[in-house]
Amino acid sequence: MAQVINTNSLSLLTQNNLNKSQSALGTAIERLSSGLRINSAKDDAAGQAIANRFTANIKGLTQASRNANDGISIAQTTEGALNEINNNLQRVRELAVQSANSTNSQSDLDSIQAEITQRLNEIDRVSGQTQFNGVKVLAQDNTLTIQVGANDGETIDIDLKQINSQTLGLDSLNVQKAYDVQATVENSVKLDTSALTADAIKGGVTGATTAGALKDGKVYSNGTDYYVEVSFADATDSGKNGFLKVDVNTTTGAVTVPAAAANTVAAKPAGVAEVTEVQGLNTPSSAVQDQLTAAGVSAADAAKSEVVKMSYTDKNGKTIDGGFGVKVGDDIYAATKNKDGSISINATEYTDKDGNTKTALNQLGGVDGKNRSCYYRR
Repeated sequence: MAQVINTNSLSLLTQNNLNKSQSALGTAIERLSSGLRINSAKDDAAGQAIANRFTANIKGLTQASRNANDGISIAQTTEGALNEINNNLQRVRELAVQSANSTNSQSDLDSIQAEITQRLNEIDRVSGQTQFNGVKVLAQDNTLTIQVGANDGETIDIDLKQINSQTLGLDSLNVQKAYDVQATVENSVKLDTSALTADAIKGGVTGATTAGALKDGKVYSNGTDYYVEVSFADATDSGKNGFLKVDVNTTTGAVTVPAAAANTVAAKPAGVAEVTEVQGLNTPSSAVQDQLTAAGVSAADAAKSEVVKMSYTDKNGKTIDGGFGVKVGDDIYAATKNKDGSISINATEYTDKDGNTKTALNQLGGVDGKNRSCYYRR
């Protein structure tokens, strides 16, 4: 049986034209709804590529504009901080000119220096705390790159410099006249030999039977022990002439013969010298030496430390009492004399960057010689 393929060419042609019309209508509706001539690469591949490049440039330039505005903002922030620093510098200059006048007393110069120090501290504060979006603009040397274009290399660099009292060369500015600093070893208890009577000397020398005398009225010491030279006029005891070890009350300075009679020595003991005051008062206690070693001073240097009495003489010749200090080599630490007569070094507690509590000793110094700074050696 024969097979027959029925074909309606007119119907197929109509259907094909209808599909084309629907496709064209869909494209028209898509363009109308989006407002764009090219909605996909099939509409115009070359046009789509060009449009993408334009879109990328537009978006890049839009963001670059925002970047530029941020750069302007950070520049304005920096300018504001610099204006504050400039105001403080102008005042510092004004004070420096004022201090150059010879009519100022030491007290005037102290007051002027106090304000200068505050102004410099304010400069350091502004430098350390001024920031934009977490970036500190004056705390360190830094270069900020601002992307102001849509393409590579289209940038503007902003050079930020560290500006504080040190970089300005003002960290050591001091208009005060240096005080004449005196650190006198504290040996203030005078020796008193009034108790060394003839009978007392007789009783203090082993085997003496006649009255003795204190020769020349002098007392000798090697820093630890005390001696006096005694003599006997009677020939019976003339062989006992020599040096006798005596006791000294470190509080009153009273010199007395030992409780138990002792022998004299003919030769002058080695290492002794004439003294008029109680020795050893200038040697700090073990507690003070512990303070020094805890702050990083070597045990050997701490053992050589001395208690000193401080005084300061200004340019007008006025001397003021500076209290007590503990001298270690060329360094002097502020100290306090307690009610019981003991000495302790003034100290300041602080917290280091790791959160640990440290104790720093107050060291005297500075341009005027009397300022205090904290000392702690790691």
